[in-house]
Amino acid sequence: MNTQRGFTLVELMMTLVVGSIILTLAVPSFRDMIQNNRITTQANELVTALNLARMEAIRRGTAVSVCASANQATCSGTNDWSTGWILFEDTNTTGNPAVNELIRAWGALSGNPTLTENGGGTFVRYQSNGTTGVASTFTHTIPDCRGNQQRTISISSAGRVGTTVTACP
Repeated sequence: MNTQRGFTLVELMMTLVVGSIILTLAVPSFRDMIQNNRITTQANELVTALNLARMEAIRRGTAVSVCASANQATCSGTNDWSTGWILFEDTNTTGNPAVNELIRAWGALSGNPTLTENGGGTFVRYQSNGTTGVASTFTHTIPDCRGNQQRTISISSAGRVGTTVTACP
């Protein structure tokens, strides 16, 4: 008796049909997962910078600021924070940050997101006691935002930073 091993053409076709159905369902949710991870990571980078600024202001006993920066060396003076930002010791008291000592710089965010301070602010200054004196709110949105893929980063006047997941506009 001669037995053959292997799959028939019908069995192979059914396997391909089932596989394509599974891929059709999985690929869109995988894309959403990647976008959610990207926006969470980017929002956490700004939160890290703000928390570091607060701790450095307390540790150094002087004002420390974070400002939007396109070149990671000086403040850009714009409300476009997606180009990056810098953290620096700021002893200037005229209302405009002066870069005295650069502590750390963050580069531009990938994926062409929008990150702006809702009041049009170009910098956040922490006083030596860790407070900002003024509440601020940032909105971070990615292209093709769907569902709850927008982040709101809030800074209280006491200097505490929090992040909220919000629905896309």
